[in-house]
Amino acid sequence: MIGLTPHKKDLRLIGGGHSHIAVIKKLGMRPIPGIRVTLISNNTLTPYSGMLPGLIAGHYTFEDCHIDLRKLCQWAGVRFVCSEVQRIDPIARQIYCHQYPSMRYDLLSINVGSQPALTEIKNATVHGHPIKPIKQFLQNWRQWLESAQASRQPKQVVVIGGGAAGVEILLAMHYKLCNTTAIHADFTLICADQNILSAHNERVQEFFQHHLQTLGIRIVCGKHVISVTERQLALNDDTTLNYDFSAWAIHASAQPWLAESGLECDGRGFIQVDQYLRSISHPDIFAAGDSAAFMPMPLPKAGVYAVRQGPILVKNIVAQLENRQLSPFKPQRRFLSLITTGKRYAIASRGTLFARGKWVWVWKNHIDRAFMARFNPQPMVNTDNSSDTNESMRCGGCGAKVSSNILQIVLSQLDIQPHPDITSGPGDDAAIINIRANTRWLQSVDFFRSFIDDPYLLGRIAAIHSLGDIYAMGGIPHSALVTAVIPYGSEPIVQETLLHLMRGVLETLKAENTALIGGYSGEGPEIAIGLTVNGTLSSSEALTKSGLTPGDSLILTKPIGNGVLLAANMAARCKGLWLDQALAYMLQSNLAAATILRSCAARSCTDVTGFGLLGHLQEMLLASRCSASLSMDAIPIMEGAQQCSLQSIQSILYAANKQASRCQYYTGQHPNYPLLFDPQTAGGLLAGIPAERTDECLHALSTAGYTSAQIGCVTPYNTNLLITLTDH
Repeated sequence: MIGLTPHKKDLRLIGGGHSHIAVIKKLGMRPIPGIRVTLISNNTLTPYSGMLPGLIAGHYTFEDCHIDLRKLCQWAGVRFVCSEVQRIDPIARQIYCHQYPSMRYDLLSINVGSQPALTEIKNATVHGHPIKPIKQFLQNWRQWLESAQASRQPKQVVVIGGGAAGVEILLAMHYKLCNTTAIHADFTLICADQNILSAHNERVQEFFQHHLQTLGIRIVCGKHVISVTERQLALNDDTTLNYDFSAWAIHASAQPWLAESGLECDGRGFIQVDQYLRSISHPDIFAAGDSAAFMPMPLPKAGVYAVRQGPILVKNIVAQLENRQLSPFKPQRRFLSLITTGKRYAIASRGTLFARGKWVWVWKNHIDRAFMARFNPQPMVNTDNSSDTNESMRCGGCGAKVSSNILQIVLSQLDIQPHPDITSGPGDDAAIINIRANTRWLQSVDFFRSFIDDPYLLGRIAAIHSLGDIYAMGGIPHSALVTAVIPYGSEPIVQETLLHLMRGVLETLKAENTALIGGYSGEGPEIAIGLTVNGTLSSSEALTKSGLTPGDSLILTKPIGNGVLLAANMAARCKGLWLDQALAYMLQSNLAAATILRSCAARSCTDVTGFGLLGHLQEMLLASRCSASLSMDAIPIMEGAQQCSLQSIQSILYAANKQASRCQYYTGQHPNYPLLFDPQTAGGLLAGIPAERTDECLHALSTAGYTSAQIGCVTPYNTNLLITLTDH
């Protein structure tokens, strides 16, 4: 029996805004015993709005201005779910996401930001580019720059909105075009107020008025846009203005799903919160930043408030979970604004304060970079080994099975389809399978400890990995048994974890026309998943490892490197975008690749998994009594894998894989050499095909969406030189 502290409650954070990154950082430093924390965000990277103008102007790189949420969550021990929330049910305490199973919560916090209020202007949601979401705006701006570079015609750039955001974005775009491109453009700023920057003092307004005029930028004040077409804006005084690129920086509105979920919201759809940042209608929901309408006093939608709310938000979240008194948020009545002018020059504004100069930009740059550095923490080892002595000791043996009640609830929520070959009924002790005549039976088993903290993705990837053995043999998957180990926890948490894991498995199995025929579930210290997969083989010959012939081309259907990336992620040293790409490759089925390889007369095939590329190739060569020559430069590598490898990050199986290799004679210095021993999860297929079919095969694989390559060729057997590696 083992004494462990189970998770008892779920804290969910929706959105990766400035308030929530402070919550994640704090909870990473001081975890709450018994609380499972999950961040739900539709982006792996969250932008820091204060550095956006500098990014557009070219003073910063994309990486400078974005916080890596996946990496931060990994460091903090917070689960990360990359999905978009569509609505919540505050009565049932359920969160509904796009293409992801619903999630329950005990306590919820929302920090999803705002967007320009485009619904008030005819066709504004169709034409032009709102500055939020920032990711989409940056993508639209880059695409327009590329197209404008190819045209010699003068362009018209218009920014709608005369606040600080509109002025800074306009000046940044102006600086970018005038200093780094050959694009000639005229700029216009449209401001509904009588003066630009009306929230700032007169000296600030006068400076920017003069600065814009000096740059030849037209200012239209006291007018607002009432409608827009593809190339023209209509103003409320019956005048029109043509444009080639327009940016919306008008007043903010909330994301529609907040009010649609039944939360008490203000007229613009923002969640009304009390002095503790709690929803006035649902006290188990917090909201901060632009998501919230602070009821004690109106607050502008400014990032400074979201940043300052972070410490109070996490303090109150912990207090509510521990049934302690909450602390009120006390906003400052005035705050410092640092407004950039396009170049490395800025204005300081606070009340009647006015200061300007390069030194202000240097000051702002220091503040911004220091803020970003706070959320790029170094890997941390949690030494807190405390346990809740009030928890009962966990049983072993069959006493560790997931309870019948939980299992029945989960099974009732899974859409398990019948299969004509399966004749046993629901709940029988074993499956009865009728094997068709002239059909051979394939069977394979795989088992994984969790390599990612998302059980739904884990289930999908585990199923894809397990089916790879069947496809590598030239077979067709038929059915599968699942073994699931679920971490100790309260009944609702165990139930949801098992449901998400099984939905992931079932989604993959259904897509591959494979029946789920049974399984076993039990409790354990960490999540784990295993599949026993059955497949059928028709009268055609199986694709074994022994069929290689000298002269064959060696085709690899997926890049390698996910082992080192998963190892880096466990140490919070993997960039979120690198892991996103690695997960996308792991989620790519081998079905189409296997079909293409078979159609191109593949003679031998295997899937590249735990023993790494060289380990699995070595098995094929020994079985076929052949040798091979590989081109190091030809082997596709996942983004970030080489960087991690060069930092001496390795999977735990790396050393054993290298020791078992017959390539230890290699004396080259190619940076990708260590990745040849990197164990792969849900890796691609490695096949030998006739050389004359190589181009046909690679074209078909590329058309089907695979990042494939010919990595070498099969040579006559040489007992002294099984695999030859060439750097080029």
